[in-house]
Amino acid sequence: MVGINLLPHKPEALKEVMEKENLNWRTFADDGAISRKWNSPATPAFYVIDHKGVIRHKWIGHPGEKSIDAALEKLIQEAEGKNTPK
Repeated sequence: MVGINLLPHKPEALKEVMEKENLNWRTFADDGAISRKWNSPATPAFYVIDHKGVIRHKWIGHPGEKSIDAALEKLIQEAEGKNTPK
């Protein structure tokens, strides 16, 4: 999991929040360059990237935990060879 923070926080402040909230994934402060490159017009935006580095799902706005969990479970099964995409 990777986080991209679009709010105007300095990297030091972002690191402090990550530590305080016990968030253990990589997070980057973005001045807009990453969001433009990824064509992300709004937040939150969620991307699910498979084990080959291919974006398989993209949601603008929160899709709900069930949608994210289902997408992740399917990709985990594919990566483990338990299921192949059709």
